[in-house]
Amino acid sequence: MKDYPIEIDDYLSGNMSTSEKKAFEERLDTDPALAEELILQKDMLSIYEDQEWLEGDKNALKTEEAKQLKSFFESEEASDLKTTIREVVSENKYKPYNKSFWFIGIAASIALLITISLFVFKDNSYDKLYVEYIRIEEIPSLVTRGVDNNKLLEDAQLLFEEKKYQQAISIFTSYQSNNNSIEPLSYIYLGVAYLELKDFDNALNQFELLKTSNTLQSKKANWYKAMVYLKENKKRKLVNILKGILSDENNYKFKEAQKLLEKIDK
Repeated sequence: MKDYPIEIDDYLSGNMSTSEKKAFEERLDTDPALAEELILQKDMLSIYEDQEWLEGDKNALKTEEAKQLKSFFESEEASDLKTTIREVVSENKYKPYNKSFWFIGIAASIALLITISLFVFKDNSYDKLYVEYIRIEEIPSLVTRGVDNNKLLEDAQLLFEEKKYQQAISIFTSYQSNNNSIEPLSYIYLGVAYLELKDFDNALNQFELLKTSNTLQSKKANWYKAMVYLKENKKRKLVNILKGILSDENNYKFKEAQKLLEKIDK
């Protein structure tokens, strides 16, 4: 007879024939151990498979804690964890059946996810760090008194300051598309506008353009890219870019990068 975990996996993944599935379901009524294992494996799959992370009460999704947890489950760390769990299950799938090992493995995985979930709820969440370290008010103004300023940039900055990011993006994009000589600060404004709307790819693209602009503002690019990874909860990329900033104490936001790295490495 097949080992329970293999049978259950075949059943849940749809690899059984119609007759095999019928026979399996009939056994569930007479084999309590099999029924128990099925419940355990279903619970495990509901945690680490790429499904909706929460179903049922949709109001629960509106809480700040729920948003933080959802953000974690979408992060690189959660992805790595799910991969590890899959590998452990796969490695032991065809080994001689050991109920104790199977049960303990599932229980340990669930406990680990619960522990990480609790960590996400701490006050030092990446969301709060982002609010602490992004300094929008520090971006130099595009409007210079006594100078004939570009009207498009003036309008875009005003919309940006009013947090009308989508409208600001439209104007900044139009400005960049129609000018050969581009004001490098527009890369920062446009990148941050994308970042505030969680359009991370476009934000990174703007900061990469800033980095290659060969201007004084280009030195700020890595810090703003770090802010993208911070808001995106991509710890490994964040750590790497912060270490790059710390390679030279003359780099923009050197001290802030040092403090931020200390906080996320706790």
